Amino acid sequence: MTFSALGRYRLLITHPKPEVGQVDTSLRYTDILFGFVIRELFSRLQNWMQLDSVVRWHLTIGTILILGSWIGYRRSQNRSAYEVKFFNLPFFRFALDQLMLILYYRVATLTPTEGRHPAGDVLPETDTFLVVTVFILYLLWDGLGLCMAYSKRLPAEIRDGVVWRYPKIEEKKMTAEPHARDWTGFFITSGFLIAFVITYLAAGIARHDFLLPALASLLLLYRWVKEIRTSWKSQSIS
Repeated sequence: MTFSALGRYRLLITHPKPEVGQVDTSLRYTDILFGFVIRELFSRLQNWMQLDSVVRWHLTIGTILILGSWIGYRRSQNRSAYEVKFFNLPFFRFALDQLMLILYYRVATLTPTEGRHPAGDVLPETDTFLVVTVFILYLLWDGLGLCMAYSKRLPAEIRDGVVWRYPKIEEKKMTAEPHARDWTGFFITSGFLIAFVITYLAAGIARHDFLLPALASLLLLYRWVKEIRTSWKSQSIS
């Protein structure tokens, strides 16, 4: 095997050739898992009248977090349209999606399907911790999106004049233009992560009837700001 062949083989292992996804397999798979999580959540919401106040707030927060995440995932213009391969950047974003879904499932099943939660007093702190963890994953997900936008092909890989490893996609074809660098979305997530960390630090001293509504309000505000950002970005592109 020649030196140049060895070099191409090394590139193939460390940088799998980017390909545009044609059937959205990872998107559909993630949608199915969201369905399982939402089913668990709704099976508890149906017993709303029999639940304690703290459990109701917990389920409200879970609903905002999970449904908001699903809508945001479907609406995201920064979601990768590239095939997931071992071990390219879309693979690591896909892995983060699955970790988020595990946390969503934990939120949805934290209370029993019926009746009161035996440890309702710890729910506010647990909810805040889970939200902080989810937002850390959000930030990593946004960071990987920026890595994809800035990633360039190595000189040995350039054959067709396309410099960017994950360029902009139009009509399911790669172009020569770089993908949009969504620094605004990254900073929005960073700001809300700081707010949730402060909320978590205050969980031990704040009253539950104040902490849980504040947590739900922050989640709603985050989704509202992100939706404004997505809508503004759509209009600027069109």
